[in-house]
Amino acid sequence: MPIVTQFSVALENKPGSLAQACSELAAKAVNIEAIMAADVRGFGTVRLVVNNPETARKVLEGLGVKFTEDEVLAVRMSDRPGALGRATRKLAEHNINIEYAYGSIEKGAPKAVIILGVSDLKKAAALLK
Repeated sequence: MPIVTQFSVALENKPGSLAQACSELAAKAVNIEAIMAADVRGFGTVRLVVNNPETARKVLEGLGVKFTEDEVLAVRMSDRPGALGRATRKLAEHNINIEYAYGSIEKGAPKAVIILGVSDLKKAAALLK
């Protein structure tokens, strides 16, 4: 399973904040491959996995927004009942905690991508090959 860079971006929770960040990334040909934004008041954290982390980093720095970078697991799995359960059970059996998860799938695509923040990244990647 590939280990990928995830950006956790602090954005003000107001109309246009997310639109601006997404538009600026798009203007530099950065494609958002997965996104998770929680419902919060004030400032919220938007998690992004993109196709070009180096360019995304420059865009976010140029916007003057606070962000962090973490390595996460990008698990591609079949879009079938039980696929996520089998993968997460395997991690649990090896005492790997899933700290958060979010996913994305295009209708009709054979595989979904699930982003996992886990307690032991390298061990999880080896288990879910």
